[in-house]
Amino acid sequence: MSSTLDTRTPNERLAEVVADALVNAGLIQPARLEDLKRKLAAGTAKAEDWSHWIESAQRSAQRKERGGNE
Repeated sequence: MSSTLDTRTPNERLAEVVADALVNAGLIQPARLEDLKRKLAAGTAKAEDWSHWIESAQRSAQRKERGGNE
């Protein structure tokens, strides 16, 4: 067991769990992870943020399926 004290708030810990799960599910790009965590923990993620994050991940997945990097 680690002796390192976790100084994160409950919101920060939950934001990390949620953000990691969304990235692992392919719904959010890894490059957006820190922004997502920060906004989730602060409660400032807006509908426009979610739309941008998810649409960006979808476009990236479509490019990968086509085998290109448009």
